Amino acid sequence: MSKEPGVYKVDQRLHRVAWLRLLHLGRDILFTFVLPYALLSPHSLHLPALPVSSYWAYVLAGLLPSLYLLLDTLRRGSVNPFGVFLLVGSLSNALVSFWRLDGVYFALKDASHSLLLIVVCCVSIALRRPLFEFLFYGLLAPETPQRQWQLTRALRRADIRPVLGWATACVALKAAVLAVISYAVARLVVMAPFGAPQFNAQVARAHAITFPVYLLLDALFYGMALWLTLQAMRRLTGGRAWPWQEGFWAALDDQEGTDNAHG
Repeated sequence: MSKEPGVYKVDQRLHRVAWLRLLHLGRDILFTFVLPYALLSPHSLHLPALPVSSYWAYVLAGLLPSLYLLLDTLRRGSVNPFGVFLLVGSLSNALVSFWRLDGVYFALKDASHSLLLIVVCCVSIALRRPLFEFLFYGLLAPETPQRQWQLTRALRRADIRPVLGWATACVALKAAVLAVISYAVARLVVMAPFGAPQFNAQVARAHAITFPVYLLLDALFYGMALWLTLQAMRRLTGGRAWPWQEGFWAALDDQEGTDNAHG
């Protein structure tokens, strides 16, 4: 049986979005992990070292991900509070790269971004503007002003707000787990003092351990948060459509009309 034209267009759009997301993920991994690792420990990859001191190699490894994130944000041209947090966290991490930290201070620096995310999540829940609301809005990326207005109203409904709170709690829990792991790995692996020949290689090894853990925790906890929110949004349509399906926005319109009639 052939597909309806509208369904075919939706499938094409979903495939295009999926490929773009995968390409973006690959670019993220290249600039935030692979290239910094190569700067910190070029010999482990059989690459020549840059003609700079180990200090400047360490600084460049910290600056590169931040510069990439800044340029990527400017290229996209749209920023939500979650994106601002990631950008500020990355830029602050770049600034801290100039400090000569080792031992417990370096371990705390490695865990600091996750600790800050926990604080932001808790504050956003207390202010009744859960952080995951902004992340979900950015993921759905409504294409027209009408749909932007629909999604904003839907996410601020009294029956959706608690779900967004639980989703944000999932993000905070992920950050707590990652903070503990990052601190422990840094304390166990990065033993050399700052500036020693082994220091950069040990930092690279620590990040090589935590990076796949970071991806796994992201997939698990953000996946949980996303599933909770998607289920809640589908319930808004009476179970008729998921947010990526063609009938979702029309179903939201119908629900809005029903609520107004009952109101």
